[in-house]
Amino acid sequence: MGISRFPRQARLLKPAEFRLVFDNPPLRFSAGEILLLAKPKASGAARLGVVAPKKACRLATGRNRFKRQVRESYRHRQHVLDRLDVIILARSGIADLDNEGIRQRLDTLWTRLLKRLPKVLTPPQSSESSSD
Repeated sequence: MGISRFPRQARLLKPAEFRLVFDNPPLRFSAGEILLLAKPKASGAARLGVVAPKKACRLATGRNRFKRQVRESYRHRQHVLDRLDVIILARSGIADLDNEGIRQRLDTLWTRLLKRLPKVLTPPQSSESSSD
């Protein structure tokens, strides 16, 4: 049960923390109405920030539903996202999606992120050390 929690330490809370990810993120993926931005950090557990602007979904119930779906999806994957700050951003049209549609798009984004993650987290090896 401990792995499925979403403690305060796993969240981006301050505007400065969000800004660090928004400013030139090395990982950026889009799946229709959802945008994922990610930035590696030196150490620590993964953190998540969710942005659901009123412009994307007029009703608070829709924005809250989106945020619940994102948090649930993140909880199941946070153990493989060490040393990464992630922001999930809702775009226009998110209110038209049902829960299953949101989940499918999030799964697509997580898959794409995990595929690119090893290339970003491992430092490039110099060609001098590999020549014999």
